[in-house]
Amino acid sequence: MTFESLPPTWPDRPLTDPTFTADVVDLMVNLGDRHRGTLTVLICDPTNHYQATVTIELPPEAIPSEATTPDATPSGATPSGATPSGGTPSGGTRSGAISSSAIRSDAIPPDAIPRGVTTPPDRWTRVAGTSPAQLCGTAMDPIIPAVRTAPGTALILALGRPGPARLTDLDTQWSQAATAICRAAGIRLLGFYVAAKDGVYRPATITPAAAA
Repeated sequence: MTFESLPPTWPDRPLTDPTFTADVVDLMVNLGDRHRGTLTVLICDPTNHYQATVTIELPPEAIPSEATTPDATPSGATPSGATPSGGTPSGGTRSGAISSSAIRSDAIPPDAIPRGVTTPPDRWTRVAGTSPAQLCGTAMDPIIPAVRTAPGTALILALGRPGPARLTDLDTQWSQAATAICRAAGIRLLGFYVAAKDGVYRPATITPAAAA
């Protein structure tokens, strides 16, 4: 299944079913995001309904060389004869997506959400070549304080990367790091997903992290 399977009313459903949530991730993490390498944060309210998306650019070093193949699809491009996953190319409009201005006032204060966060290059300079756990922690640094302003808020995290659908070691390290970071911060993690050019999957080792 892909984002094309989503009904127009998908925001009315809680993001608790892994298959349904994978389709939402497919919508939110576009082909450009996957080609560049990103961490996408889907913010959900206390009832697990989608509210907003924040996309964080990762440094080139975050994705190992084996994840970048010679025939990798360029940002926004579609292989001949293929039907792409991942919503629209970078810069396009994603049908069904809720704009950041649609965040309800009883959730995270609108001015507290770092929408469209791009982590400054100097931040990555300090962590270049480090482990997925450290990279994930750096990416989450600007997100955690905002999320803590609204108790009960839940997150879904998605690693967008190039390469084959499954890189077991890399994906497992990212999912374990995300779980540990959210648990330590007292934030509910509904799931961690990987969005590659061939689709979206959920690493088998992930378990939801309940708030402390």
